[in-house]
Parts: sequence; structure tokens; C-alpha cells
Amino acid sequence: MVERFGVRGVHAYEFPTRERMAQANEQQLTELGFSRRKAEYVLGVARSDVDFGALHTLSDDEVKTTLTSIRGLGEWTADWFLARHLARPRAWPAGDLGLVKAVSAFYFGGRKLSIAEVREAGARFDPFQNLTAHYLLTGLRTAPPA
Repeated sequence: MVERFGVRGVHAYEFPTRERMAQANEQQLTELGFSRRKAEYVLGVARSDVDFGALHTLSDDEVKTTLTSIRGLGEWTADWFLARHLARPRAWPAGDLGLVKAVSAFYFGGRKLSIAEVREAGARFDPFQNLTAHYLLTGLRTAPPA
């Protein structure tokens, strides 16, 4: 399942291609440590008819709709796909627990916000939500508020 290459006496591993993953079965993935549910979802993504390479041509909302139509992929995954893979400036992963904690701590005195409240708070950072999310997560990790 995992490709292995020798590099100056050290092993390097690469992620398997989508095509290779599509040929796998749930048992092979569970033997690697995946839960049955995760294995099912990974195989569903690999076997889907979504053209992931073409997603960059779609609007943020269209990307989210396309990704969340695949069983096992939710809004959190779609938001992070927009942020990390497509580098969309307005990507705001409001459902990320770390971001919920950071926005709650830095802007709301530590009051735990709902995901809807965090999503709404993202508007204040427009059009730099993606960058802001990364700074907030880094800030929470390196200098948590008192």
C-alpha cells in the first residue's frame, strides 16, 4: 500500500496515488491502523468521480458543495481544503476546535463560542480569514492568553 524508496540508506515514503488507493480494500487500510469508518471514507474519496484538479476553477461555495457531497467529508474538511490546498483568502475553518478556542480566547474573553458564532466572527477579518486563522492558531499554541 505505501511506496518505499531508499534514499542514501534512509527510507522515504510517499503518499499513494488516488488510483492506487481506489484499488485497496477496507481490510488493507484497517491493517494500517485506519478505523473501518475512516477506511470507508478514504476509499469513497479515492473512488469518487470528483475531479479534484478542477476544483480550483470553482467558487468557494461550489468547492464546499462538491466536497461535502462525498460521504465522510464535512464542512471542516472543505474549509481546510480551501485554506491549505487552494489557498483561498476567505477560507475560515470555523469548525476547527483550535480556531474556536483561539477566537473565544482572543476576542471574547474566553467565552466558548459556537461554530456559528466563530463563523460569524470571521467576517471581521475579511478578506484575510485564511491568514488570520493561521495566526490565531499559532498565537494560541505559542502564547495562550492569560
